[in-house]
Amino acid sequence: MNGGRVNACLKADDLSFWRGERAVVSGLSFTAAPGDRIAVLGANGSGKTTLIRTILGFSPYRGTLEVEGREVRDRPKEARKAAAAVFGDADTQLLMPTVYDELAFSLKAAEERAGGPDVRAFAGRFGLVPLLDRHPSQLSSGEKRKVLLAQSLGRRPSILLLDEPTSDLDARGSRRLREMLAQVPQTIILATHHYDLAMALCRKAVVLGGGKAAVYEDIRRLFDDPAALDRWELL
Repeated sequence: MNGGRVNACLKADDLSFWRGERAVVSGLSFTAAPGDRIAVLGANGSGKTTLIRTILGFSPYRGTLEVEGREVRDRPKEARKAAAAVFGDADTQLLMPTVYDELAFSLKAAEERAGGPDVRAFAGRFGLVPLLDRHPSQLSSGEKRKVLLAQSLGRRPSILLLDEPTSDLDARGSRRLREMLAQVPQTIILATHHYDLAMALCRKAVVLGGGKAAVYEDIRRLFDDPAALDRWELL
C-alpha cells in the first residue's frame, strides 16, 4: 500500500497549548522524523485531541510548532495539506453520497485524476471496491474506518494524525486497522487509549497529563515502568 510521498517533519519546541481559557499542556518538545510513528498517550482530558487540533492549525499555541519546516500559526492551510487527520467519530467525517464520492473528492484534493478507473484502482488497494456505490451510513464501523483511512491517504499527506481510530471497533476490526496502518509509509501520530495498538505500531511515545508532558524515545521503557504508568494515570 502506498499513500504518497514520505517527507514529513513535525517539530515542537517548548510548545504550550490550551482549550478555551485553560492551559492544557506546557513545555512539550519532540520531533517526528520522516516515517516515525509516535503514540500520544494520557488520561481523558489530558490534551491528546487538542494536540492533534493544534498541529492542524485549529487551536492557539505558544512556542514552536513546525510541519515540514513551516510554522503552523503562520501557514495553517499548508499544515492541513501536509497532515491528514482521522478522528474517532466517523459519521461526522463521511459526508458524501457514496464511498466513491468520498474517495474521488480526496484524490481530486491531491490534484490527481478522479475518473472512474482511477477511483476504482485506488479503492482496490483498501478492499473497498464492493462498497463504492453505498452510502457511508450503510457501512459497518470497520468499513467506515477503512474509508476514512483511504480518504485521508488519497490526499497524499506526509503526516497521518489518528485520534482514537479504534474507538468504535471490535477486536477484529482493531486488528485489521492495525494491519493496514503497518503498511503505510507516512509519519503517524497516534492518540489512543489502546496501549496494545500503541505498542504494536509505535516506536516512541508522548505522554500528557496534569498540564505536563514527557517524551519516551523508546515506548517500551514507558510500559516497562509501573511507576511511570501510575504517575501518568495510564494504568
